Amino acid sequence: MSITADTEEAGVDIREYNVLMQVRGREMTGICVMQTEADSSIVGTLITEMGVKIFDFTYSNGKAKVMNVIAPLNKWYIRKVLRQDMEFMIAKGEAMRKKSKREFVQMQDGSFKVNNNRYKIYYTFTPMCEKKQ
Repeated sequence: MSITADTEEAGVDIREYNVLMQVRGREMTGICVMQTEADSSIVGTLITEMGVKIFDFTYSNGKAKVMNVIAPLNKWYIRKVLRQDMEFMIAKGEAMRKKSKREFVQMQDGSFKVNNNRYKIYYTFTPMCEKKQ
């Protein structure tokens, strides 16, 4: 987790994660940056390690929205699954646990996994370490 002094005072929390996304035997790695606003809404982006944006997302009032999706993933059914997975991840699975084939697993080191067993998509979010100067 990385929080700057300027954003702490404003009630903004910025979190950065290394992301591993596994889809039917293929892997994609990247970085996810999420900013929690004072009103508890979340704005985030997922980019590759080379700096190419995969998609942006927002979360407010229990609903997620996926925007600016990279061309190979910009299909309505892929955007729908990504939106539902982001909602599930941010809600930590609490609200959707009974009606979903998804799992949320919290690890001891602060990382967490979201497993979409229906479509065989697995996400692993590992907090990025802060650099001490």
